[in-house]
Amino acid sequence: MKPLVWLGIALVVAWGILWLGVKMAVFAVHALLLIGVVLIGWGLLHRGHADHPG
Repeated sequence: MKPLVWLGIALVVAWGILWLGVKMAVFAVHALLLIGVVLIGWGLLHRGHADHPG
C-alpha cells in the first residue's frame, strides 16, 4: 500500500507544478499582449507628435 501512497503524492505534486506552469504561461501570454498594445499606442502617439513638431 505504501508505494501507492507515494505514487499518489507524486501525482498530486506533479499536477500542482503543471497547474502553476499553465497559470504562468497564461500570465505571460496576457503580459505580452498588453505590452504589445502599449508599444503600438506609444509608437502611434510619438508618430503623431513627429508629424506636428513644436
